[in-house]
Amino acid sequence: MNKTKWEIAWDKARQKSSGRVREQKEAAWENYWDEIADEYLSDVIAGEPVYRAIVDNLTKKSTFRDGDSVLDVGCGPGTYALLFAERARQVDALDSSAAMLDAMLREAAHRGLDRLRPLQAKWEEFVPKDKYDLIFSALSPAINDSETLLKLEACSSRSCCLVTYGENPDYGPINDLWGLIIGERPETSAFHYIYPYNFLLEISRKPTLDMFVLERAKKVTVDQLVRKYVTYFSIFTAIEAHGERLIREYLEARSDLGLYEVKTYVKLAAICWDVPGDQGQ
Repeated sequence: MNKTKWEIAWDKARQKSSGRVREQKEAAWENYWDEIADEYLSDVIAGEPVYRAIVDNLTKKSTFRDGDSVLDVGCGPGTYALLFAERARQVDALDSSAAMLDAMLREAAHRGLDRLRPLQAKWEEFVPKDKYDLIFSALSPAINDSETLLKLEACSSRSCCLVTYGENPDYGPINDLWGLIIGERPETSAFHYIYPYNFLLEISRKPTLDMFVLERAKKVTVDQLVRKYVTYFSIFTAIEAHGERLIREYLEARSDLGLYEVKTYVKLAAICWDVPGDQGQ
């Protein structure tokens, strides 16, 4: 079957992405996600008011309802799964990183939540036993084309939601470091909301679109960031002593007393739609 205009545009954007080597470096990606799991959870807790606002918005739309069964694809350390578990009947939290799932379960225990079930698997290999009331995914690299998007729909009996970027994110020092270590970084918009949103319109869905802003700042030690970025860039190239030294020199030149201020400004786009044939029951 011929691809639609927005499917083709999405494919082209993905091909330009620096992350297109993901398949060849899968083990390196897994190592990176495992390494940053605890830090990621701390960031999730700090940004929770924004994530809760998104879940509240889904509730107002009846995309998420009390007593729902939910599958969270690429759940990370429970960014949204922890919030769904407060009111859902069951939340299955899917991620390929064991460390992310462990971080989520520790936080769930701390909060007294017992409706979370961790599922360690890749989205492309996952086969559900039953359909879920709500299939949800936020900023997951696993949802990167029309096929992986429509798999969300195929696993749902009622509603779907994809949270992705409302505008191309600012990756902070990664862009500069990429130039120092690898070379010019390709421009890409592969995870911009315009592709899934307009594709859904093309195939006669009726997606809603809401924007949210996540903004915060934190100070991190240079040593911690050096370890993180060495692991990150090892996904794309061999990082030897020279590369690590370039990363450290860059960060130290922009730090104060060994602390680097990491600023985050992300516009999030929440796309919600019902599966074909759903009567909103």
